[in-house]
Amino acid sequence: MREPRPAPPAFLFFGVFTGFEPLFGEVKALLEVRFGSLHPRGESPVYPFPATQTYSRSMGPNLLRKFFVLERPWPQDGLARVKLAAIEMESAIRDRGTFPVERPVNIDPGLINDCRVVLASTKDYAHRLYRGEGIWEEVTLFHEKGSYRPLPWTYPDFRSPAYHPFFESFREELLSIIQSARSQGRPPSGPPSA
Repeated sequence: MREPRPAPPAFLFFGVFTGFEPLFGEVKALLEVRFGSLHPRGESPVYPFPATQTYSRSMGPNLLRKFFVLERPWPQDGLARVKLAAIEMESAIRDRGTFPVERPVNIDPGLINDCRVVLASTKDYAHRLYRGEGIWEEVTLFHEKGSYRPLPWTYPDFRSPAYHPFFESFREELLSIIQSARSQGRPPSGPPSA
């Protein structure tokens, strides 16, 4: 019988989208205060966000997307608490009442590990697992045969290969961390607690 092993490290990221581009800088500063420094490569380019009725009603038109990745690896069982903190940040920005939309910004945390990209959600569906405190998680992308692949429920923007090279560089770094730990005979763990 195989003994349980600690989970390998993962990188915590935040997928942020908004119709107000200056909010990217504000959110970045909030994330660094709350969670720590960004990785040296941890700020993505700005991507156009696909137009959807779901978000355009509450967030307005012409949405933009950006990703922020923390410098230090994160525990894979710590995502639900991060999602709750992200909800608090969104609410604080909304409650200022300085934006002409119901929801000025969406801050979605996720994890990049050696084989998948995981997102947290407040909504339950058949493909999501409950993680406590009203938060579910889903595998959004999995890595197979050298590239990220979507699943039937993967959000349209994550289906697009535009984001995949950004995630790939962090996956490769994790693989290097895991390989180094194994060559030294130690488990590839030790990220900070959430």
